[in-house]
Amino acid sequence: MEKRRYCIKSNCLYESRDYHNAVFIGFDRHGVPRYGTQRGTSARRYMVELNGSDKHFSFSISTRNGNCKLHLFKSAVDLLSYGTLELLSGRDWLQQNYLSLAGIYKPEQKIEESTPPAALIQFLNDHQYINNIALHLDNDTAGRLAAKTIQTILSSKYTVTDEPPKWGKDCNDYLKTVLGLRQLSSMER
Repeated sequence: MEKRRYCIKSNCLYESRDYHNAVFIGFDRHGVPRYGTQRGTSARRYMVELNGSDKHFSFSISTRNGNCKLHLFKSAVDLLSYGTLELLSGRDWLQQNYLSLAGIYKPEQKIEESTPPAALIQFLNDHQYINNIALHLDNDTAGRLAAKTIQTILSSKYTVTDEPPKWGKDCNDYLKTVLGLRQLSSMER
């Protein structure tokens, strides 16, 4: 099934009435909406979390087949961009588990004192069969530090791999490059 139709049918993505923003919804394990964020669809940058949102339940897509791998992203847009890349590669993207951190994860100065992001802890508690985590975080200073920290604090219990996008800042930039919608600067090549 096409990812957009899947997300709309699952009620985890819809369009806001007044401004036509994309609205991403996160559910608890009982299917109750607990998190929401809006992302502008125009050229103007707009992002806001809905009032009462609980980041423990950020936007995610989980498979019902018991797949033991989780793909982790900074944002819902990066998550769906990765799903599109999977489709373009001929893979069934719905055979994997995906989780958005709903923003930048900022670890403590001493990595050993850091705790994993709330959304990741909740997802792992709710999906205890997960044993492999692929980090698809941004190619910037914050993303690389977050990946290093998560890998360090979770590697004793999980297989954690760092898999940033091959080009660009994030999975959405990489998708745009693959689709020919964006030109890479010489520094990104």
